Amino acid sequence: MKILSIVFIPVLLLGCATTEKAVLSQKPVEVTKENIDEYWVQKNKNYSFSILSTRVPKKPEKGHVTVRFLIDSNGNIFAPEIIESVPEGAWDFAGVKAVSKQDFVPAKSNSLKVPVYYTQTIFFK
Repeated sequence: MKILSIVFIPVLLLGCATTEKAVLSQKPVEVTKENIDEYWVQKNKNYSFSILSTRVPKKPEKGHVTVRFLIDSNGNIFAPEIIESVPEGAWDFAGVKAVSKQDFVPAKSNSLKVPVYYTQTIFFK
């Protein structure tokens, strides 16, 4: 019985661990704030999330984070990358978390579900 559990538990844990991969119907294109709506529409305009107090700056202050990320052909977010952070590093975790909470659906004009790279600035007050 001991041998069975030693073999079974790691197999169960490893078998259940999945890493989601980006689905790309074609090569992603770079989009801007002006043309993102031609490709993808944000489904949840209002959303909230919580962060552990250890992830919030010790002396919270106003700031912003600019994040570049991939919206794949299923509207999922991948590969968030901090482009700018003011004050430096203070809100990075919150910015990436905010981006990951967004849901996108293809615009009517994006029937091919073209994946895109999009850069967005998130402000913290």
